[in-house]
Amino acid sequence: MRNEVLLALFGMVSVGVADVLRRRGLISGGSPVTYMAIETAFIALFSFVAMLVLEGRPNLNKDVAMFSPVSGLLIFAGILALLIALSTGEASRYAPITRLGFVVTFLLAVFVFGESLTFTKAVGVALGAGAVILLSLDT
Repeated sequence: MRNEVLLALFGMVSVGVADVLRRRGLISGGSPVTYMAIETAFIALFSFVAMLVLEGRPNLNKDVAMFSPVSGLLIFAGILALLIALSTGEASRYAPITRLGFVVTFLLAVFVFGESLTFTKAVGVALGAGAVILLSLDT
C-alpha cells in the first residue's frame, strides 16, 4: 500500500476518534468555544514542534503566507460549528455531515486545479455522499 494511502487512513482514524472525544468532552455541558480554544492551543504547540522536527525551520513562501490564514479561518469556523452541533446532537449524525467536505474538495480539485474526473471517482463521490446523507437522516 502506498504511503499516501496509509497517511490518509491514519488521518481518517485520528479525525474519527477526535470527533468522539469532542462529543464526550461536550456532553457534560462544556463550552464549545472553550473546547476549541484548548484544542487549538495543543494543535499550535504540536504543529510548531513538528515543523522543527520535520523541517528544521519554517519553510515560508508567499502562497503559504497567503493561504494558510484563510484555510485556518475556514477550519476554525467549520470545527466550531461542528463542536456546537456535537454539544447537543449525536456525533454519529453530525460529524459525517462535516466530512462531506470531500465533495467540495473533489469539485474544486477538478474544476480549479484540473485534476482528472473519471467515472470511478464520480461514482465514489456520489456513493460517499449518499452514505453520509443516509447516516444523517433521523428515521
